[in-house]
Amino acid sequence: MPFETKVYNYKLPKDSIKQEPYKDPNLSKLLIAESKEIIAFKNFASILHRPSLFIMNKSKVQNVRIESKKSTGGSIEVFILEIKTPYVAICLIKSTDKKIINKKYILQEFNFEILDVLDETFVIKFNIPVIDIINTYGKTPLPPYIKDDSNKYEYYNNQFADGGFSVASPTAGLHFTNKQINNLTNAGHKFSFINLDVNIDTFKPVTEEYLEDHKIHKENYQIDEQDFKNILEAKESEVDIYCVGTTSLRAVESAFLTGNLSSSTDYFIYPNTKINIPDFLITNFHAPNSSLLSIVDCIYGSRWKELYNFALEMNLKFLSFGDAVLFKVHE
Repeated sequence: MPFETKVYNYKLPKDSIKQEPYKDPNLSKLLIAESKEIIAFKNFASILHRPSLFIMNKSKVQNVRIESKKSTGGSIEVFILEIKTPYVAICLIKSTDKKIINKKYILQEFNFEILDVLDETFVIKFNIPVIDIINTYGKTPLPPYIKDDSNKYEYYNNQFADGGFSVASPTAGLHFTNKQINNLTNAGHKFSFINLDVNIDTFKPVTEEYLEDHKIHKENYQIDEQDFKNILEAKESEVDIYCVGTTSLRAVESAFLTGNLSSSTDYFIYPNTKINIPDFLITNFHAPNSSLLSIVDCIYGSRWKELYNFALEMNLKFLSFGDAVLFKVHE
């Protein structure tokens, strides 16, 4: 029987979407799904009763949002999604122009030419290296539901972020400070830092009537061979494995199923999908109609909506800068 996507719609009040980041991530809250207990994230170590391995996505959000003026005076915004060659990238464009195909643009800072059109994106050739444009003129791309403010930019990357090319943050990791990671390591717990580059399509809602008809976006991932070996060894021992975020989950499950440690994945996890690696998932509260809710549904079942309503009643905060929830993965 097909899964109807309408079940992933729920009412999310605007004031439940946290607009300001936790400047001290440990001040965020964690809802333990099984017991509905709410604890301060800084006390997370108190619920760890066995040696644990945490799988963390270290991919860094790049400054891919470029705002500029055309030679005609009109505004333009270029959002760089993927670098193909040193001078060519896949981009989104917001412009006052009605026709932008096959056009050359002369901007205040640089020039570019549109080479091709791919659905809603454009293949663009710049006159200077793309990475130089990002490093010199780019801004952090906050999610569309968060009011843009440069004071928030530094808090949209995980403290442990290193390398990669994400255009949206793997926000479950925002709850962990480097100090907390060090403390957990000193207590005997282990960490594997993998890389999955988060794509802009992570914000796209599911619009199809049936979940099976939804085509999930592709994202690139890399897992170090030794890290993956450590993960598999932990799975065979008395170690609890925590995936921190749905991106870590998709990456490690893709690697387990395909044997590829460096590839792209469009692996879609929804109800009745077998979860092979983690014992637990730490994730934020997701938006209505998000494809990420299908992962929550897979792990926690249809009770997820009751849990989300409970979180709203308890004034927990949702989405990127919000609080977290801990799910136990049942076999």
